[in-house]
Amino acid sequence: MKQIIFLFLFTCLMILPKHSSATTWAFSFVSWNGYVYEVTDEPVTDIDKEIGHVTSYSDMEPLGGNFSNTYKKGTMYFSIKGINTAQAIAVQVKDEQYLKAVMRHEQQSTILNTLQNKLFFPISAGLIVLILMTIIIIKRFK
Repeated sequence: MKQIIFLFLFTCLMILPKHSSATTWAFSFVSWNGYVYEVTDEPVTDIDKEIGHVTSYSDMEPLGGNFSNTYKKGTMYFSIKGINTAQAIAVQVKDEQYLKAVMRHEQQSTILNTLQNKLFFPISAGLIVLILMTIIIIKRFK
C-alpha cells in the first residue's frame, strides 16, 4: 500500500507543470478599454482629454484592467486631437510630456492565466488528497 501511494505521489509531482514567473516583453505597452497599445518614442503635443490611467503594473506577468509592463499605477492616458482612440492614445510620461501609443491588438483575457498560475497547485493538491483518501477507504473496507 505504501509503495502504491509513493508511486502515485511521485508520478503526480513529475507531471506538474513548471511555471516561470518571468516574462519577456516585445515592446513597452499600456492596455486601455480592452486593447493593447504599443508606446512609441513619438512625442504628442495635441492632447485632448483624459481617458483613463494605469490600474495595474507588472514587468513579470500579464494582469487585467488598464495594465502596463512599463508605466506605474496611476500613469494617465489621454486622447489625441484628430486621432481616434481606436488608432492611438497618449501616455503621460512626465509633467506635460506625452508619448504616442499605437493600438496593436485586443487584450487577451487574464482570467485563464490567473486560474492556471494561482489555483493550479491548490486544486492539484486537493485532488491528490481526495484520491489518496479514496484509496485508503477502499483498502480499509476490503
